[in-house]
Amino acid sequence: MFSPNVNAGISTRNPRRRQRTGSDDSASLRHRPKRLRRSGISTETFKPPSGKQVNGYIQHAENPPLPNGHVHDTRFQRDAGVDTTSLAIRNWVPKKVEREKRGNKGDGSIELTKNNNYIVTQLPTTPERFQNNQNSERWQGEIAAHAGYAVAMNHSQATVWRYVQGVNPTESSQPLAIKLQHSASDVRGPIPFGLIVPAAAEPAFLVVTAAGGHITYWESLTSAASIDPSRQKQQGTQGVVGGMMSGEIITRVTEAEPHGFLLTFNTGRVAHMTVSDPQGKPSIKVQFLRSSAAHAGGLFGSLKNVFSSAGWRRDVAAIKAGSSWQRGQRYAVVATTRGAFQVWDLNWNGTHSLVYEIDAKEDLVKALEGEGNILQGKDDHAFQVLDFTFLPRGATGKHHTKSIEKGDCKLLVLTAMSVMDSSRYALVGLNLADGSLAVDVVHPISCYSSPLTAESNFRPQILVPEPAQTAFIVFETSVVLVSLVNVEDSPSSQLQMEAHTLPNPFQDAIDFRRNKCYRVISCAAEPLERGQVYSSCVIMVYGFGIVRVTALPMNEGQSARDRATVTARTKIEQAVFYGSLQQDLLDFSGRPEIKFTNEEVKMAALKVSNSIMNSTSAYISAILPSMEQQLQRRSIALADLIKHLNKHHEPLDRVTRWKLLWNAEKMAAASAVWRCYNAAVTAKRDQDKNLIAELVDMLHENFKSENKPECYETDAVRHWFIKDIGGLQYIIPWAQHACEQLFKESVEDGVEHDELTKARLLCEANDLQLSALETAFRFREANAALYGLSNETMSNGVLQAGYEDFKDEIWTSSVAIVPTVKKLVDLSREMAIVQAGNEDESMSKLIEKLEADNPRLVDMSCRTYIEKFRWLKSQADEQLQAEGRALQLEHFKVRRVLFTKLADLGLAREGIMLADIYYDMDALVDLVDLGMEEEQQRLEQPGTPESDKEQAVQTIRHLQTQIKSYFVKFGARWANAYFAKHISDGKSMELFSDAARYKQHLTTFLRHPTFAKLGWINEVHSEHNYAAAADSLRVAQKQDTSLWGKKIELSMSKLATLAAQSKGQVKDDGADDAIQKIHRSMAILTVQEKLYDHIRPVLKGAIDVTAEIDLALEQCCRRYVKGKPTLRAALAENISMLIYREALDPEDLIDTLTLIDADRQYPDEEEGFAGNRFFSALKIVKLSSFENGERARKNLHEMMIWRRCMIQDDWEAINRTELKDDTQVEVETGATALFKTLREGYRTDFFTTSAPIPPPSVLGAGISSASLRTSTRYTEMADDQVDRLRKDLESEDVLLEKYIEKGRLEMWWKGVVEAAQRSVRDERDQAGEEGRRRRSVETGFWKGLEVKDRETDDREEQVESDEQGDIFTPAEI
Repeated sequence: MFSPNVNAGISTRNPRRRQRTGSDDSASLRHRPKRLRRSGISTETFKPPSGKQVNGYIQHAENPPLPNGHVHDTRFQRDAGVDTTSLAIRNWVPKKVEREKRGNKGDGSIELTKNNNYIVTQLPTTPERFQNNQNSERWQGEIAAHAGYAVAMNHSQATVWRYVQGVNPTESSQPLAIKLQHSASDVRGPIPFGLIVPAAAEPAFLVVTAAGGHITYWESLTSAASIDPSRQKQQGTQGVVGGMMSGEIITRVTEAEPHGFLLTFNTGRVAHMTVSDPQGKPSIKVQFLRSSAAHAGGLFGSLKNVFSSAGWRRDVAAIKAGSSWQRGQRYAVVATTRGAFQVWDLNWNGTHSLVYEIDAKEDLVKALEGEGNILQGKDDHAFQVLDFTFLPRGATGKHHTKSIEKGDCKLLVLTAMSVMDSSRYALVGLNLADGSLAVDVVHPISCYSSPLTAESNFRPQILVPEPAQTAFIVFETSVVLVSLVNVEDSPSSQLQMEAHTLPNPFQDAIDFRRNKCYRVISCAAEPLERGQVYSSCVIMVYGFGIVRVTALPMNEGQSARDRATVTARTKIEQAVFYGSLQQDLLDFSGRPEIKFTNEEVKMAALKVSNSIMNSTSAYISAILPSMEQQLQRRSIALADLIKHLNKHHEPLDRVTRWKLLWNAEKMAAASAVWRCYNAAVTAKRDQDKNLIAELVDMLHENFKSENKPECYETDAVRHWFIKDIGGLQYIIPWAQHACEQLFKESVEDGVEHDELTKARLLCEANDLQLSALETAFRFREANAALYGLSNETMSNGVLQAGYEDFKDEIWTSSVAIVPTVKKLVDLSREMAIVQAGNEDESMSKLIEKLEADNPRLVDMSCRTYIEKFRWLKSQADEQLQAEGRALQLEHFKVRRVLFTKLADLGLAREGIMLADIYYDMDALVDLVDLGMEEEQQRLEQPGTPESDKEQAVQTIRHLQTQIKSYFVKFGARWANAYFAKHISDGKSMELFSDAARYKQHLTTFLRHPTFAKLGWINEVHSEHNYAAAADSLRVAQKQDTSLWGKKIELSMSKLATLAAQSKGQVKDDGADDAIQKIHRSMAILTVQEKLYDHIRPVLKGAIDVTAEIDLALEQCCRRYVKGKPTLRAALAENISMLIYREALDPEDLIDTLTLIDADRQYPDEEEGFAGNRFFSALKIVKLSSFENGERARKNLHEMMIWRRCMIQDDWEAINRTELKDDTQVEVETGATALFKTLREGYRTDFFTTSAPIPPPSVLGAGISSASLRTSTRYTEMADDQVDRLRKDLESEDVLLEKYIEKGRLEMWWKGVVEAAQRSVRDERDQAGEEGRRRRSVETGFWKGLEVKDRETDDREEQVESDEQGDIFTPAEI
């Protein structure tokens, strides 16, 4: 077992010898030499390809080695060191393989994902047995990319099939089943290896058992697949690996053409195996690799500079066959996981030699540290080499030949730094030359960090197919693509490099689904085919089949920097368009290493959604035979988009989610519109007008994409549904506009459309608007939760709140949709009413449809109105808010009309249902009342059949039941509308007669201040609540403008208060306070009555009220308000109300009393009021409610009254007392308004609580806006009005100042006050003296009567007579 003669145990057998009995271990027979042909290869056969810079270092070589151990066969490739024109070349035709183009979607391959950087497809040729992920069978596979074959192996059989479709139609695509001659007895042991070997016209097949080292080689697949066991065995060449140790097994078989293979063992040893001799005859030889200084078996022998004393027990990471510098010779590179590399020179005859060995670990670790890819603080065991591959060298000609002779090569090494639950991977470019190494470039892998597991059956591999622009790193459940094209040098890239912001080359990770048993079995790089510029690799996946990953070249004009970024949009698009495929190999949930900000995800989601809407996505087929199918695919894509976002990304902001939902709504609505259009076209009408086609044509070019007839885009409608669904909100209002425009054009052309055509167009317009809007609102409400909007409150698809975040209007209620839907409702209703009773069958059907659609259209009109005004009212712009309020009021009016108009179509029941839904109590009352009236008329109409009468009675009962239910359902809202309708229609008595049915609702309704005039009746009649009746009457008198009505209501309120007091419904204190308020109000009204009586003599002779007003203004508004326009206008308005017998506001009454002229001669009975009108004004201030409420308001009015009182007379003239005696002066001062007001105040003791205000103190009252604004009367007055009033009042102040200065009014003030007081005292003294005299006279009078009475009584006591005339004394009696 440990014999150094490793060939001792190898036996070969000539498959062409005559069958004979005996031992199979006899010496092998030689083949008959085949006739060789020389090739016609000239020096022009192979030209070096154009150089391409890779990472700034690597150039394409003249003869680059194929990666993953596959090398160019020297039998049909020029060798740099041998004259190829003299070589004998075997007759193998490689052109056949070259013409076998790779599979595409035309050959049945399935696209699993695609983006701008790569495509992943499933090849269709894999036998179904190996695609079943439920199959628990153990098998492993190999891919021969150079020949287009794949092999699947188990313990007893090999299955071979072509994974690419050949150009030969006669070639069988059925897999070949090859029975193994050395079947393993232990099915749990390692599975044999099966490899396709390049041969002549047909590939050969090699089988190597892992445990026993048995080797079987067939020169053709046909021979290997022979069903005759003996013939199969005879045609194969067999051998065995000698010198295997106990427990040693083969872990890997690597091609090292020509005719050679490298065997890797679990012990770390490597052997070189050849299957033919230098003459091309089958012959199996195995030789373990060892250096000339080695004394024991193993990988590197006793290379002390590389290995420790553990010897050959090292883990081999990878073995690859490199370049060749002469026929029959090949270099091989062996790498260990610890970073050691050896270059071996292998020969066809089985000899080998170690060229040199290098320990690259230190250089690799240092390079990784420079890139920040090393994990600090970890021991050396965390680092390992996983795999490597050859890269093309940049040298050509003699330098290239010399470098090959020395075994120099460029490597791309896959390294890993593993710790705990993560690993950091990197690609490191090594340049091995002259026994030394140099690190060229480092590519850290940032998109993948999943750790390596001990349970993994597949070791990561790196593949770099031609043209060597992309590296494929294949893990057991993932594939990582890394671009090897360096970012172009430019000033900006240099600046980024200095700032350490230059992006790494493009890299991305493709993951398999974690919940399935998918794992990589084998992989291989595909050779570059003629005319192709992209690289690809094929991967055999357990439970799925063979997958091809193709790296796409950069687009024209695209830079490496643009390609470097993996965008959120790319990831989302892949998940959306490929994540729901039945072939669910790939996992699109995203890797944690590739992260995007929420803003990037938001923008990407919106772009993907819009691209689906407008069919600009590369993943959406713009043209399909079925437009409905195309729309459905886009709808599914939008649904997949939001599902992916919900599952794999952080929640998006609310506005973004709403935008995505709106796009999905549009797509659903457009699908419904298309069905309407398709149905209209399918009907094959003879009419030449189709509404949707017409309105697409009418639509402004800004609202649709351009149709290109030169590109044979002739169907404008389909083009709109493909490209312009995003503008659905523009086409909906055009449904109504198009009808009007078509009707108008027909009139202008002189060929007016017949009514049937108009009705049909209206029906199509209804279908368009209804299908779009109903579908949108229904979709919105049904899918709100899917879009993360489940907490939004909606009613019939209309959002109830939360419009503040929406800066743009919602598409279902755009500015054009709201009015046009309402107009279409009116057009359709009018057409149905006008054509009602038309006996034409076609017309009657259209009219029936218009009638049936009208309630639905009314519903859509309401929804658009509500959504629009809610959005407007929620905006920060005050103008928009005002528009929203106006639109809301308009909607309430329009809604009521639309609901009630449905009764004109005989659809009152539908109108009632809509009014019920939208809580429109006014419309609901109108419709119910209308129904009651109609049925009542049927009952009362003579000649009505009994059956109709009975039906009318039932309908009335049903409506009465509904009315009763509405009181329960809607409560006060219904009650208020119901009672208000009766009151407005003059049916108040019906309310009181039926009050028992809804007593509580009626009482609540009538207690509203608006209905106080009826409320007191209900309180007395139904509730017997006199206190409430009194309150209602007091409220009613405030609302009543009639002077007479106020007095009546105040009087009745007093009576009701007294009645409530007697019934104990109100406390005595409360009753007294209420009565006192009534008395004060009555006193104010009495003043107004006296004022009217004061001016009534002026009105005599007027022919009407207008003339009376003119006369009053002429007589009473001449002097004082002259030159004061504001005050004059106010006085004129007050006098008009006075004449019309309307109650004046206390403040207006004060102004009237103080501004009216009183210089005419009054009768004696009227002189008292005229002279005391200022005192009456002061009394009103005291009696008014603001006496104790607004102090500033009260003070302002008092000061203005005193000022007007003081300037009523000419104090400058009064002050001129020259040649006047005291009597005259006293008469003049006693005739002033000031004296009369003071005297009346002192006479009534008014000034005990409110002292007179002297002249200086009233100056400045109301002459500034600020002082006027202190009164609530002027707070809401416009600034210009206040300014005009202020100027008029300022003129009063100027006049008073004049009198104070020139008339010495301030000095006269004291004398007038004393004179008024003295006058009152004298008056009281005189009244007292007169009282005493009156009482003295009365006393004397009564005393005289008493004396006379006593004298009479005395005489009567002395004499009394009997009935006979006798006289008796009292004693006798």
